[in-house]
Amino acid sequence: MAAAHAVDSGVPSNESAIAARLGYAFLALAALTYCLIVLGALVRAHGAGLACPDWPLCFGEVIPEFDFKVAFEWGHRALAGTVGLLFAALAFLTLRRPSLRGAMRVGLVVAAFLLAAQIVLGGLTVLQLLAYWTVTSHLVTGNAFALALVLLGRRLLAISRPDESRLEADPATAPDDSLVSTATGLAGFLLVIQVILGGLVSSNYAGLACPDWPTCIDGEFFPTWSGIRGLHLFHRVTGYATAIALFGAAWATRRDPRLRPWFGTAALLVLAQLIVGILNVLWRVPVEITGLHSALAAGLICTVGVGVYEVWLGDRRLFR
Repeated sequence: MAAAHAVDSGVPSNESAIAARLGYAFLALAALTYCLIVLGALVRAHGAGLACPDWPLCFGEVIPEFDFKVAFEWGHRALAGTVGLLFAALAFLTLRRPSLRGAMRVGLVVAAFLLAAQIVLGGLTVLQLLAYWTVTSHLVTGNAFALALVLLGRRLLAISRPDESRLEADPATAPDDSLVSTATGLAGFLLVIQVILGGLVSSNYAGLACPDWPTCIDGEFFPTWSGIRGLHLFHRVTGYATAIALFGAAWATRRDPRLRPWFGTAALLVLAQLIVGILNVLWRVPVEITGLHSALAAGLICTVGVGVYEVWLGDRRLFR
C-alpha cells in the first residue's frame, strides 16, 4: 500500500489557517498573472506593443486618451502594476509571520527578483522598440514569475496542513527513480528551450517564415537552417521533441500519484499546443489562435514546472 509521510511544518496550529489563506491568495495571484501573460500576447498580436511610445507614462500622461490599441497596451500595464502591488502586499503579510518567515524567505526573494526583472524588461521592451531580446526575455521572465507564485502558494498550503499525509508511490509498482528523473528533466529542459524559441519566432515575426505544414515551403521540409526560416524550423523541430519528451514523462510517472496529475495534464496540454501551432500556420496566425498558443504555453510551464520541482527539489522531501 502507499506509504504516508506527515508534513512537519513547525507552524503552530493556530497559524495554519493564516498560511492556508495566504497560499490560496498566492495561487489566485498566479491566475491573475496567467491572465496578464495572455493579455501581453494579445497586445503583441494586435500590434499594440508601442501604442504607448514612452515608459512608464503613456504619451507623457498617467491616463492618456484611449483608442483601441492604446487601451490594450495601457490595460496591460495597469494589470501588471496591480500584480506587482498585490505581490508586495502578500509578501509583506507572509514575512511578518515569524512562523512562516524562515520557510518562505528564499522563495519570496526569488519571486521578487523575477518581478523586478520583469518590470525592467517591460520598460526596455518599449524603449528599445520591441527589440527581439527584450520581448523574448520579457516572455520568459513573466512565465517564470507565474510559476514562482504557484510554487509559493503550494508551499504555504503544505505548511498549513501539518497533519495531512502526502501520497507516495507504491514501492511494488513505482517506476525507477532514475527513469523519472531523466524523463522529467529532459521534458523540462526542452520546454524551456521551446518557450525561448517561441519568443524569438514571435519577436522576429517568423510565424509564417514556413507558410506550409507539414512541409516548410514548396514541398520541402528543411529548405534552410539560417535566418528567420531556420529559426521557425528550429521552433517546429524542438516542439515535436518537447511533445515526445512530455509524453515520455507522462508514461514514466503514470504510477506515481504525486506526479501523474502534473505530467498527465502536461501531455494533454502539449497535444493541444501542437494542434494550435499547426492551425497558427494554416490559418495565417490569427489573433485568437496566437493568444491560445500563448495561453497553452503558460499552462505548460506551470504544470511541468510543478512536476519537475516535485521530482528534482522535492516538495515530498521538504515537507516530510
